[in-house]
Amino acid sequence: MTLTILAILAGLFTAHLDSLPSKELPIYSHLTHTKEIVIDEDFGYTLKTQKTVTVLSPEGLPHASVGIFYDKLVQIKNFSLEIIDPQNGKTIQKAKMKDLSDAELFDGFSVFADNRQKYYQVNSSIFPIEVHIETEVYHQSNFSFQPWIPVERAFQKLEEAELKISYPESLGIRYKEQHLSGNRQEETLPDGRVQLTWKESELPVQDLSIKEEDDHRLYIAPKEFKLDNFRGSMTDWSELGLWKYKLNEGRDILPEEFKAKILELVEGIEDPYEKIAVLYEYLQKNFRYVSIQLGIGGWQTMTATDAVKYSYGDCKGLSNLMKAMLETAGIPAYYTLVYAGEGESDIHTDLPSNQFNHVILRAEVDEQPVWLECTSNSLPAGYLGSFTNDRHVLVVTPTGGYLAKTPGYQEDHWNRVENEFHISLDDRGDAQMTMKQHLEGNPAYTATSLSRQLDSRQQRDYFNKYSAISGLVIQDYELNPDHLDSLPIADREVKGIIQKFAQTTAKRLLLKPFFTKIKLEEIGFKNFDLSESYTIDLPSGVGSEFSLMPLEIKEEEYSILIENRLENNQLIVSRKIKVSLSDSQDEEAKKLIVSKINSVGNGAYHFTKPSLSQQ
Repeated sequence: MTLTILAILAGLFTAHLDSLPSKELPIYSHLTHTKEIVIDEDFGYTLKTQKTVTVLSPEGLPHASVGIFYDKLVQIKNFSLEIIDPQNGKTIQKAKMKDLSDAELFDGFSVFADNRQKYYQVNSSIFPIEVHIETEVYHQSNFSFQPWIPVERAFQKLEEAELKISYPESLGIRYKEQHLSGNRQEETLPDGRVQLTWKESELPVQDLSIKEEDDHRLYIAPKEFKLDNFRGSMTDWSELGLWKYKLNEGRDILPEEFKAKILELVEGIEDPYEKIAVLYEYLQKNFRYVSIQLGIGGWQTMTATDAVKYSYGDCKGLSNLMKAMLETAGIPAYYTLVYAGEGESDIHTDLPSNQFNHVILRAEVDEQPVWLECTSNSLPAGYLGSFTNDRHVLVVTPTGGYLAKTPGYQEDHWNRVENEFHISLDDRGDAQMTMKQHLEGNPAYTATSLSRQLDSRQQRDYFNKYSAISGLVIQDYELNPDHLDSLPIADREVKGIIQKFAQTTAKRLLLKPFFTKIKLEEIGFKNFDLSESYTIDLPSGVGSEFSLMPLEIKEEEYSILIENRLENNQLIVSRKIKVSLSDSQDEEAKKLIVSKINSVGNGAYHFTKPSLSQQ
């Protein structure tokens, strides 16, 4: 969707900043800037920017560089730039519209797009320099506004920032303030328009560790809006959903021969989920994903007829096609808007607005949702994965929209790993190893995704990299992905040689640490369940020099149970770990928890050998 591009653009020229004050942070530039948004009666708006950046060092040069984005709905009206030497007040350099470079804005996945940028890169060998920048950009629609962010860059000292928004009272404006000083004024202009003004000054210097929710920001949204010829309201989620429905109304009609094919595919199937799975698999095998970002096409879907004709579509087109296929089979399904991305923040549910960059589908079975990611050719029906999990979405229906939430996949059965190792020692301390691994839920999907991205040699290298057993040489590697309804599952078998698995002397035998290491990304869904067993064949007659008593640890975030026993010249070890993390824990806290877990019981195992007389 078009907002995908807008989100990328915002990231290119706006750092995610840290609002923690610190005198120790370096300052690369000083900033003063004013922005003015003037909204017209015809729903378009002009954005004027005046900015002064005092660059103190080479690291601050990017702070003064300019990038202006445009497409069929956005026109650049004016640009000027002047570089001054503040020591003597002399102009070093000037630039106008003709001096801007032009480039296609490539997001890495769009095949059809009209997003471009004009840019100007500031260079200087003397410091400080003072850069004055003025821009004027016209937007044909007030459908979306970028947030106002007073502190634009890391290691930048904000002197003063001002935002003015003027608009016809009949169109209205809505906003959400986040960590602003509250210096806001409202007035009625002589022409009857309403003007809102925000001012911020002397905000602390920030570094790169900021989270979006901690930054100083103003989020802006219209009340009444129009995109192309489609007028709508954003006063609540229902109205926005209704506009989206009308934008796509009538575009889900399927050719009669394709309808017949759909009915043939589900003939004789009674179970609704099975019908969904059959049709979803047909979509995955016969239609490919192509991103389309052209004008209103960034929001309006291609027709289902065209998707059938060309055998491709973007997230909108494929979701619309799948919706039509399901409804042909008698299963209700709803076009659903989501802000997608690994680790992305949830939307602001208290500010109904276009905060979405992706479309998925919500099918319903007995009023229970079955979520479908229609751009994937590998996910099982009903499973979304980390790209769109655990976030609010706007479900679009003929009577309006409503907020729902996608699954969090936090239950144990979505995050389970079972390992079974059999290790056989030889007289030199080397060993033969067989590992059988069963994965359920998110770990299974991660392993399956890797298998699609890496060839067999790369998969072996990846497994070796994260194996706790040093000296492992893989001889045979096999991964078999599958699914149980919407639950991804996978079985992996690894066979290999472990060089110097044990250290031996005349009297003693020592087994090096061999427990599987837990990785933080495995518990990115907050919960993780690991169960594993090790059966290690030992020389005849060895005795234990370590305690065979169980080791059990119970903490708030995790529990560990390790049990050992010697039986028929075998060391049999079982380990069970359950992890449950909370949203309040930051990345460093989680890393510390994982480090503690991996250190428990991960020492060497010591044995005594029988004497010659005992042998």
